[in-house]
Amino acid sequence: MSHPWVAAAVFLLTYLLLSFQSLPKVFIRRPAAALIGAVAMVAGGVVSLDKAYRLVDLDTIVFILGMMILIGYLEVSGFFEKVEWLILERARTTRDLLALVVLSSGLLSALFMNDTICLMLTPVVVRLARRCGLKPAPYLIALATSSNIGSVFTPMGNPQNMIIAVHSRLPFNTFVLKLAPITALGLLLNYLVIRWAYKDEFARSHAIRVDGAQAPAGRGRLIYACLAASGLLLVLLACNVHPPLAAISVAALLILAGATKPREAFARIDWELLLMFASLFVVMGGLRESGLLGRLMERLAHTQGAGLLAKLAGLSAVSALLSNIVSNVPAVVFLSNVLPVLGGRDSLWLALAASSTVAGNLTIIGSVANLIVFESARKDASVGFWEYFRVGAPLAVLLTALSVGWLCWLG
Repeated sequence: MSHPWVAAAVFLLTYLLLSFQSLPKVFIRRPAAALIGAVAMVAGGVVSLDKAYRLVDLDTIVFILGMMILIGYLEVSGFFEKVEWLILERARTTRDLLALVVLSSGLLSALFMNDTICLMLTPVVVRLARRCGLKPAPYLIALATSSNIGSVFTPMGNPQNMIIAVHSRLPFNTFVLKLAPITALGLLLNYLVIRWAYKDEFARSHAIRVDGAQAPAGRGRLIYACLAASGLLLVLLACNVHPPLAAISVAALLILAGATKPREAFARIDWELLLMFASLFVVMGGLRESGLLGRLMERLAHTQGAGLLAKLAGLSAVSALLSNIVSNVPAVVFLSNVLPVLGGRDSLWLALAASSTVAGNLTIIGSVANLIVFESARKDASVGFWEYFRVGAPLAVLLTALSVGWLCWLG
C-alpha cells in the first residue's frame, strides 16, 4: 500500500474512532484513538519519527498548558465555588437565578475555559436548585449552553479557539471585538429560549429563598494571586504578546508566587487532552505529507471565486457538521489546515471559531462541556436527549446563521 493510501486509511480509522465513542466492548477513548493514529502514521512509513516530533504544534500545546496551570490554581483556591455561590445566592426570583446562571457561566467560560466552568459549577447549580425547591434541568441546560456560547468570546475560552488563535495569528483585540456581539446576543437568546422551553417554570417570576446558605471558604492569598495573574494575562494578550508566551509566563509567575504547592495545580492538568492535541497534529501532518491534503486543497482552490457569504456559510456548515460527528477539537485541527486555501481571511477564522463552538449546543452529546454537566448531575437530575434538543438545536442554528451574517457584514 503506497503512502498516500496508508495516510488515508489511518486518517479515516482515527476519525472513525473519534466519532464512535459508545460502541459495545470498545474502550478506546478519544486521546487513545488519536495516539493510535499518530503511531500508525509513523509505523506505516508516512512520516519519520523525527518528522512526527516536528509536526506537533508546540505553540498550541504551550498555550493550553499555561492556561491549564492557571485554571488549576484557580480550582485549588476555591475561586469558582466562592464567586458563583455569592452570585447565585443573590438571586431573588427564578428568572433572576436563570439570568445569573446564564451570565456568570458565560462570562467565566470566556476567561477560564468552558469545560472547567462546567465541572466546577454543576454541583453548585444542582445544590441551589434543590435548596430552592426547583427543577434542576433548565438551570443545568443554561449552564451547559451558556458555557459554550460564552467561550466563543476569547482565544482562551475553549481548546479549539486556542488552536485558531495560534494558527491564524489574529490579534487578541480583533478576536474579542468581532466576536463580542455574537456572544452577547447568544447569551440573551439562550435566556429567552430557555424561558420559552420551560414556560411553566418561568411563566411567573416566583420568589426563591436559600436558607442557611454560606459561601464556601477559599484561600484568600491564592485567589488574589490568581486574579492578578488573570489580569496580567489579559493585558499581555491585549498588547499582542504571542499567546503561548503570555500564558506560560503567567503560569510561571503563579508558581513563583508560592501560594500553594505546584503539584496541587499540576494534578488538575488534563494531560489526556494535551496528548490528544499532539497526536492529532501528527495525524493531520501525515495526511499533509502524503500529498492527499494538497489534492483536497487544489479542489478547494476552485472555490476562491465564491463570494464571502458563500464561503462563510459553507465553512460554518461543514464545521458544525464535523464538530457534532468527531467533536470540535478534531474538526478544527482538520479545518485549520484547509482554511488557508480559502483565502485565510480573518472573518473565515472567526467563523470557524464561532461555528465549531456554538455547534456544540446542537445535541446533548455535541460538546465535552455538555457531557460534563449532564454526567456530573445524572444522580440528581435527568435531562433527556429531546428535552435538551428543543433548547440546544434552535440556539445552534440561530447563532450559526447570525454569526455568518455578522461576519459577512464586517467583511
